[in-house]
Amino acid sequence: MKNVLLSSATAALLICLPCFAVEGYAGGFPPTPGARTSAVVRYDGPNFGGLRLVAQLPPELPQRVTGFAYDGEKFWAAVYHGRGRYATLNPSTLGWEISHTDKHHKAIMEVSGAFASPGGIVFDGSKLWVGGAYGESLGCIDTQKWDVTHLYKGRYREHRASQSYSGLAFDGSYLWVAWHWTNYRIPAARTQLLLKLDPETGKVAAEYPLPPGKSTDMTHGLTWDGTRLWHMKDNKLSSIDPADGRVSARYVVPQIKRASGLAWDGSSLWIAEFDGKVWRLPF
Repeated sequence: MKNVLLSSATAALLICLPCFAVEGYAGGFPPTPGARTSAVVRYDGPNFGGLRLVAQLPPELPQRVTGFAYDGEKFWAAVYHGRGRYATLNPSTLGWEISHTDKHHKAIMEVSGAFASPGGIVFDGSKLWVGGAYGESLGCIDTQKWDVTHLYKGRYREHRASQSYSGLAFDGSYLWVAWHWTNYRIPAARTQLLLKLDPETGKVAAEYPLPPGKSTDMTHGLTWDGTRLWHMKDNKLSSIDPADGRVSARYVVPQIKRASGLAWDGSSLWIAEFDGKVWRLPF
């Protein structure tokens, strides 16, 4: 499978087009009408015709989803200012279960940091990573015993403006973070970043600018599909090459208003919105 490398002009064109899965061509996209091309390369991407709204967070919980993750069997939704509460979604039945265990809630609040509020979440295969919604804490929880096993404290930038670990992904070796900083005096390319972290040390190995969105809204979605990263801010979905942070494809998804979490189940992208809506996007 090959990602199609898009020129900036092509990327701009894609943003303006309706949302369809794209087909690319080796040597450029799109080809000039009538021109000879090399072998056609099928881009294994989203099937927007199959996008469906499949669930809504249970009404017993605040309708404020800030993190969304897949553990291999079910999806987890973290709740902003929910005091550590969360809900899990069964992808087969689309039924929810709400957490009721104080030990679970206390562990999530401890890792979340300021206001005990989680931002992005992700599973690394055995542990649940939680990034604080105010960018002051990041760590992971053994969900068999519900013990905190790693905890890193401190802001990425020392500045009075708000920060957030808004989305998390794990590629098997590194933790990836969609980090948002509401410092309006500098360009968005420096305030909406993709961070590559060593999970054993918490140290940042690399940083890249993210496709920017609304600067005052710290919700982002981020996930790993086994080959590439997917990021969503507002209603713009981007495929990102982890080797250099380059955006290889970008789409506008008009049905989505405020994406706050992404998760990959092996064949589909699941999109959570801040207001509790959950969408399924097949590939």
